[in-house]
This record gives sequence, structure tokens and C-alpha cells, in this order.
Amino acid sequence: MPAVAGVWLTAALAILWPLRQVMIAASVLGMALMCAVVGRMLRRRRTPHRAAGTTLALATACIVAVLIAIALQLHLMASSPITELSRQHQDLALTLEVSSVPRLLAAGQGPPQLIFEAVVLHATANARSATGRLTIVVLAKPSWSGVHQGDRVTTAGVLAAPRAGSREAAVLHPSTIPLAVTPEREESRQLITAMRTSWIGAARQVWGETSPDTAGLLPGMVMGDRSGTAASLDEAMKTVGLTHLTAVSGANCTLILASLMLVLRTAKVSRLLAVPLALLGLGGFVLLVGPDPSVLRAAVMGSIGAMAILGGRPKRTGALLSLAILVLLMADPWLARDFAFILSVLATLGLHLVGQRCVVWLHALLPLWLAQAMAIPLAAQLFCSPVIVLLQARLTVYTIPANMLAAPLIALVTMVGTLGLVLAALVPPAAALCAAVSGVGAWWVALVARFMSGLPAASLPWPEGVQGMVFMALLNVLVLLLLLAVVEREQSRLLAHRLMQYLPDRWRHRYGFLVVAVIAAGLTVWWTAAVRQL
Repeated sequence: MPAVAGVWLTAALAILWPLRQVMIAASVLGMALMCAVVGRMLRRRRTPHRAAGTTLALATACIVAVLIAIALQLHLMASSPITELSRQHQDLALTLEVSSVPRLLAAGQGPPQLIFEAVVLHATANARSATGRLTIVVLAKPSWSGVHQGDRVTTAGVLAAPRAGSREAAVLHPSTIPLAVTPEREESRQLITAMRTSWIGAARQVWGETSPDTAGLLPGMVMGDRSGTAASLDEAMKTVGLTHLTAVSGANCTLILASLMLVLRTAKVSRLLAVPLALLGLGGFVLLVGPDPSVLRAAVMGSIGAMAILGGRPKRTGALLSLAILVLLMADPWLARDFAFILSVLATLGLHLVGQRCVVWLHALLPLWLAQAMAIPLAAQLFCSPVIVLLQARLTVYTIPANMLAAPLIALVTMVGTLGLVLAALVPPAAALCAAVSGVGAWWVALVARFMSGLPAASLPWPEGVQGMVFMALLNVLVLLLLLAVVEREQSRLLAHRLMQYLPDRWRHRYGFLVVAVIAAGLTVWWTAAVRQL
């Protein structure tokens, strides 16, 4: 944990520093670590603080490694010939390779824009040319909507400096429409594109007339394509916290892997064989939806989250989660400020810390398979919601109930829908049958989203910033305590008894309730004052 905390904090700060400052910090810490190691080797006697010293040395080594990773990436960006050519602040003729799926930015004050990542392969200006690989972010007009991931495109524009702390080396606003588009030539990629297109067609063929919501939502729930989802349904899903079901997130990958494991174990497949088969299935899903870095990170976190629910070895899961965080931050230090990565880590941490406990609580009221399915969104949401309010300062009252209602049918959509995606380009009638079956789950999710978003107080104002995050964390603690009090009454009595021990003797018996009431009143006044400022 010290290594994880140190690396995360260092990465979050160091990506904002200039290259020289990062190199100085890495050099100073590296020399200090070397001196400490040499001094330890010269000592003959063992000290009582050996474990603490080893932990500190490990944390320092990881911090030095992440500083070196940042310095190398900053150096590569600054020394690229394309970067040097772009410093002239004039129009460049550019050849780009699209490296992510273009998506529409949320509507704001200006005209609609598409955003995607690309790699500049060649740049020309005033008879000077440069080649290399420079990662940029492109903000383009809707005329670029026909461009796909993997295409090579020729265009023109000025490479502007990105915001501080950005992993991209520059920002491009193309001054032309996409010119000389060369589609992806890899046969495997063409097959995947055909499968995705055929699956969207199958969903529209089966559900287009009877339920347009289902036809637009089903491709999003299976492969993350939200282009056909109606704007009103998208807003309803935001209100009740179901949008993660249409994105390839860590929680989504957790549901996929957990569903595969449950199906395999129900079919009496041994654990030794079920684990690699489930991981193989998740790998195939990643290839179908697009193996870009965000999907790969989601798959890693989802695998660890599923182990937290099904593995039964919490200590090993915690160590694996810490190792995964360290490796991912060292490979891409800019993840330290990426909200998607933060939410994936928190969701996985929630499954690790309270996932099994939520299964036990829910199993007291429900069958085991249903309790396991519902425990995933419950544990993930309890840990993610304090950060979500930083992005969207409102209380979505029905988020947990909506996720718990949708959870039992997510496995149906995932398993049958993924099978339909595989068969779409090969056996269209079978894909249509899969779309009909999996569409039932998508229809139910759309129904839950629209119904619960229309209930009174579905979206309430919530304090912004740090105080909003603190309030949400306190609310989630109360939810956990309520579940504990309802299901494990003896444990809740012991916990209440331990908490009362911290009160003075004269307050313990006479004024215990008064103290609780005063604290609750104080929190209520604080929350009311914070909301009235909105």
C-alpha cells in the first residue's frame, strides 16, 4: 500500500512538471535509495525495523521507476522531429493514423465536435518534412464521422499545445475534411468490423419496429457502441446510474468474467479449467470491442474484481490489485489523473473489500446466484459514487436499486449478445435469434431506466467539490451499516458497543443518543447550507 500510494501521488504531481524537474527528482531519490541499500548491506547486525525499511525501500524504488517513465515519455515527445516542426505555429500537411474510435462530445455552447486519438506519422510545412510517431488528440467537425479506428487520413491544421498534464503531445483542429482515407488493411480487423456492423443490423432488424430503445441500446450493452441510443434514453440512464452498462468499463468486464465463471461452474467444469476458459472468453470479447488501452485496463481491473467475488482469497486479490495498479501507473503515469481509471480501481477495491460481505448479506434474502449478480453493482457503486459526484454534482437516488434490478439480466445480454456478435457475419439467422433473446435484457434495462428516472426525486441537487465527495462517502457508510444491522444483528451490536467505548463514561449511558442526534443535526445543517449555495 505505501508503494501504491507513493507512486499514485508522485505520478499525479510529476506529469505537471517540466522535464528537467522530473529528472532532478528521479536522480535525487535514486541516489538516496542507492545510499540506503549500500548502507544496509554494510551493516552486519539485524535491526528491529527491518520490515519497515524494506517497505520504504520498495516504495522509493517504485517512485523512482515512475519518475523515469515520465521523464522518458516527456523526452520522446519533446525530441520528436514532428514536435520541432510544429513549433513554427503554421499549417501542416499531416498524415494521421486513427488510434481510437471517434466519439461525439457532449453538446455544449458551440457546434458539435468529434474527439479521438491519433498518431501523426508524417508532417510537412514549407518544403520541410518530418516523420515519426507523435500521439495527439483530434477535435474535428461532424464531417469526420466516417473515419474509423485504424484508418490512415491526410489533412491539414496547426498542432496546438495541449493542456497541462495531458498525455497527448498536441491538439489538432483539422482545417479540412478527411482527405485520402486509407481503410484498415488487416484482414482480422476487417472481419471484426464486419461482425460489429452485422450485429447492429441484426439488432435493428429484430427490434427496430417493436422497441427502438432496445435496438439502439443492445449494441451499446454488448460492444460499447452507443451511437444508436436515443438522447432521451441516454439521459434517463445517466439519471439512474446505468451508463456504465453501455461502456467497456472495469465493472462491465467484471460482469462478463463473473457470468462466464458462473456458467462454467454450473456446468460442473472444474475450477482449474474454468478460470483459463473464462479468461479466454474475456480476451475474445476485448478483441471484438476493440483492444485499445482503455479496454485493456478495464479487462485487467474486471478480472481482479471477478476474483474478489468468486475467488475466495481476499489477501491474494488485494496483492494482485496493488501489483496491477503499480504496473499500469508505471506503464502510463497519466492514468493517475484519469477518472475512468480511478473509477475502475475503486470499483475493483469495493468488490475486494465488501464484495463477499454483500453476497452474504443479499444471500440472506435471495438465492446465491442472484445475490452474487447483485453484489457486483452494489459494492462497486458504494465505492465509486464519492468520485462520481465530482464529475456530476447530483444525487441519483435510485442508482443502487436500478443497478440491482438490471443486474440479473446483464449476464443474459452479455453471454447471448456476445455469441450473436460472433455469429453475426457468419450465420445471420443465428445472430437474429441471439438478438431476440439478448434484447429482452436490453428492453428490461431501458424500461428500468425510463421508469426510475421518472420517479419523484430521481435526481437531487448535491454539493460540489470535496464536501460533496465527503457527504457521499458518509452516506455510503450509513448504507453499509444499515445492511450490517439488518442482516448481522450480533455483529452490529458488537460494533455499536465498541464505538460506545470511545465516549466518556458519563456520556456513554446518559447522552449516547443525544450525541448521535447532535452529529446528525450538524451534518444535516452542513448539507443544507452546501446545497443552497448551488
